[in-house]
Parts: sequence; C-alpha cells; structure tokens
Amino acid sequence: MSMRMLALAFLVACGGSEPAPPPAPAPAKAAKKEAPKPKPKPKPAEAVVVKPDADGVAHVEASDMMKYNTGRIEVEGTTFKIELKHVGSMAKTAMGHNLVVLQAGTDPVAWAGTAVTAAGNDYIPEDASAIIAHTKLIGGGESDTIEVVLPGPGEYPFVCSFPGHAAIMQGVIVAK
Repeated sequence: MSMRMLALAFLVACGGSEPAPPPAPAPAKAAKKEAPKPKPKPKPAEAVVVKPDADGVAHVEASDMMKYNTGRIEVEGTTFKIELKHVGSMAKTAMGHNLVVLQAGTDPVAWAGTAVTAAGNDYIPEDASAIIAHTKLIGGGESDTIEVVLPGPGEYPFVCSFPGHAAIMQGVIVAK
C-alpha cells in the first residue's frame, strides 16, 4: 500500500478531509452543596411568675432595658404588697419606671396613653378611677413598696405609665 493510500484511508477513518473537532470537555461535576441545616429555634424563655414571699411581698424588678422581670404576679387572696425595684442605673427623667395596678378589664396601653399628659404627677392622671394602686416613679437604684387591695378574685392588668413603656412593660395580676 502506498503512502497515498494510507493517508486516504486515515482521512476516511477520521471523518473525511476536515480535522476532527477537539473533544468536548467533560462536564464539570457540580459541587454538591448541602442545604444549610436550619438553626435550632431558641426555646422561649420560661415565663417568670412572681408570687408574694412569706411576708406577703411580691418583688418586681424593672431595668434600663425597659422591662419588668415578670409579666405575671399570682396571689392567694386580694391583699398583698408589691415592691418595685429599678435595677438599672439611669435616672427617672430618662428611664423612669412605676407599676400601676388597674381595674379588671382596663386596656393598659390605652390607659397609659392618657397618663402621658400627667408628667407633673409622675404620669399618674388626675382621673384615678381605673387605678387600684401605684408605686411612685423611680430611677436607677431606687425602689418603692405599695399595698394592693384588689376588689376580689380575678385578673388585673399592671403597667408602667412612663411615656412609651406601656407597650412592653405590662402584665397581669392573677388573684385566686
């Protein structure tokens, strides 16, 4: 066989007179991405329930973070005391707190909306018909203790009447 025949046979075997196309690149293996594992949801904080101690005093704390340490006070009977302690350091003009016990069925946020006009009276309005008892307005490091006499068993809201605090600083007293 001549060289020419060999070349022709080679060309025919390779697909004719045109050079063979370069081989297609092998498909890249897609990096296997694992779906991110969902972060575990934090467990909700246990609701802190405050009950009066042996002396009949329910101890409630308020902080510079605009929070009470509880949203629920449970009492046996209808007469007890509440000690409010401001555990923060800010002055009462900047981060004052009080605790106002309201009549059952009173909307604490709506009521506090009326209290903002009573700055000269520590945000306690002259119309006290919805108020059962209240502490004085206190600043960081201060405390006040009040006696509460509820009309009977039931649920009574409590709230801080310092402007802007009522939306967060509120709770309920449950009297059995």
